[in-house]
Amino acid sequence: MLKITAYSSRISYRPGDEVDVKVSAVGMKSFSAALKRIVQGDINPDGPGYREDAVPCDIGGPFTAREQKILTGSYGRVQTSAGFAVAGSVTVAALIWPTLPGVARQAIVSVGSESGLRLGLDEKGRATFEAVSGGRRVGHATTTAACRMKAWYAIIGTFRPETSELEIEQVPLQRFRGIEDSGCAKATISESIDVDWSEILFAAERGSDGAPASFYNGKIEAPFICSGQPGPDDVTDHLKGAKKLEAVIADWDFSHDIAHDTFADCGPHSLCGKLFNLPHRAVSGFAWDGSTYRWDERPEHYGAVHFHDDDLYDAMWENDFTFRLPEGLKSGVYAVHLTSDDEASEYYVVFGVKAAKNAKKSPVVFVMPTASYIAYANHRLGLDVSETEIGAGQLLQIDKHHSFLQENPQYGLSLYEVHSDGSGVFYSSRLRPVVDIQPKVQGFIGGLGSNIWQFNADTHILGFFEDRGLDYDVLTDEDLEADGVEALADYQVLVTGSHPEYTSTRMLDAYRDYSERGGRIMYLGGNGFYWRITYNSKLPGVIECRRSESGIRGWEPGTGNYYHQFTGELGGLWRRIGRAPQQVFGVGMTAQGFDLSSPYVKTDHAKDPRAAFIFEGVAGDVIGDFGLNGGAAAGNEIDRADFALGTPPNALIVASSRVHTDIYLMTPEDLLDPTPTWSGTQSDLIRSDMTFFETSTGGAVFSTGSIAWAASMAWNKYDNEVARITENVVRRFSNPAKF
Repeated sequence: MLKITAYSSRISYRPGDEVDVKVSAVGMKSFSAALKRIVQGDINPDGPGYREDAVPCDIGGPFTAREQKILTGSYGRVQTSAGFAVAGSVTVAALIWPTLPGVARQAIVSVGSESGLRLGLDEKGRATFEAVSGGRRVGHATTTAACRMKAWYAIIGTFRPETSELEIEQVPLQRFRGIEDSGCAKATISESIDVDWSEILFAAERGSDGAPASFYNGKIEAPFICSGQPGPDDVTDHLKGAKKLEAVIADWDFSHDIAHDTFADCGPHSLCGKLFNLPHRAVSGFAWDGSTYRWDERPEHYGAVHFHDDDLYDAMWENDFTFRLPEGLKSGVYAVHLTSDDEASEYYVVFGVKAAKNAKKSPVVFVMPTASYIAYANHRLGLDVSETEIGAGQLLQIDKHHSFLQENPQYGLSLYEVHSDGSGVFYSSRLRPVVDIQPKVQGFIGGLGSNIWQFNADTHILGFFEDRGLDYDVLTDEDLEADGVEALADYQVLVTGSHPEYTSTRMLDAYRDYSERGGRIMYLGGNGFYWRITYNSKLPGVIECRRSESGIRGWEPGTGNYYHQFTGELGGLWRRIGRAPQQVFGVGMTAQGFDLSSPYVKTDHAKDPRAAFIFEGVAGDVIGDFGLNGGAAAGNEIDRADFALGTPPNALIVASSRVHTDIYLMTPEDLLDPTPTWSGTQSDLIRSDMTFFETSTGGAVFSTGSIAWAASMAWNKYDNEVARITENVVRRFSNPAKF
């Protein structure tokens, strides 16, 4: 159990910046904080040794402990102007496409808090319209038929205060012989109500504690409110856009401002609203007919919003303290280390510190793949996905962080989970505690040995820099997204992390442009630059991913939902979008397996004089038959060169791994005919290719194509030929002499 969890509002800082830290601490009266430089996070006793360096910095404290809660569930909210009210009979209606009817009471449109009206589904999935007074339900009309899952309905509720009557209509938009899923009902309320019109919620209602509750799962489209009681056919026609009613009070259109979190009211009072916790937008609505896949071409086909009861964007915790980073702080990876008297309770809030403005840059810059960290944030692959243990070829190793996430689902999902209704998770945010972006954390799929993944695996590279005395700076993916290639200006060598899987267009452009300007790239990982992701210009700290059509994926976004909400760009594999990673890095994803890694064997290209500097001081043809990730240097997720996919024709494949285990299987985008020949012992496409090439502007690219490479660098305290090869390349790439 983690007693302390925390986060900061940013993941990238400069020296002198203020850092705000938001903490939830339970089971203690106070906690302390210290600034640490993270050097090597692997606690494996066979590894190079854990190392964090204390940094003098006045943070303050000790601080009073308190618990901060997280509320998941997406919803929309409209706040009306003071005095807004509706007199007389009123009708509330919406199109819905429920995904979990019958599992719980769910609110669709909620008017007012203590006194008001509730249009929703009851515990049996039947449409219901309720009246509430003083927080108590004083009447309800409920149909007798349940809504079907993933079917469109018009749900219409009418309240007539003059007769104290409620009426509900449930109208399926597609009817099937023998299926009774329509209905209507009337009821009289037990006491008069004074409807509070100050707030209107979609997909939720105010609970007894004042917080949103009764979250709805599914799509809502075109909710509106009008005076009087039009006939159900007229209301349905209005919802479908076939005919417009005249007595409209509010008429919300979710097809407006799809890229962001606000929505428009086309009614006379401009009751515009905001969405919370990032429900899915840019998803097919009732009108979608397959004539377009791009929501920005015909937004009226994408007028639906898909809400989930487990959506989370921003935990909205309050600051516990703010401190200023030292002005002269060296660029690197740092963390606020939170501790208490209980020695087992600690937490690291990790962030990057880039070089100060106008400071002299180090020759080498390490780009923290923070987008990939966020993609995997709080993932539950090991315990929620039964195939993980088979793919890892070993019994799962359960870290205390994993147990904590199972017990605390409110900490939110990664891009590897599905929502409670089975739909894929499109968004992942760092505005919440992310328990696996910490040193010391072990994983499910880090291979036999240290079994570490993502951030903690990348500390093997940081430890290598420190061991060799190599001067380096640090940037994050968000810096590349913000500044493009200019973020890399003046750096001689760019070094990636072990698994930079997720990349935005601006980030990929920055890598390409840096290379074309003569920069030197060392891609020390595997399965890099695989999925396109997007950032949002108005919503910081969150990424979006739509896993369209192919690729290794735990879910697919649904036909028609392939284009990103945030930018309107097509989602999916960079390879399928025409920008395979081989074009910039020489190699790209070919297979994955999580048991044993394999060594590289030099090829004839290793004898080419152009590659001599790589193997200086390295005898023998076998490279990396050791390591902390699967026991060798080529493993976990591996990449191959492929000239048909864009590997430059002058590239040298200086070494390749040979024969992986049959747990290694081909990527689905390559697997055209599923036969038993596409496994590690059968297919020669399942290999890591160590690749080197020069660019036409005097730059160069060196790629290892293996997640396990960094863990072999760390073997024997960095005294081995894998670390030697890496050092050879870093030092030559740091030499400004052109290739």
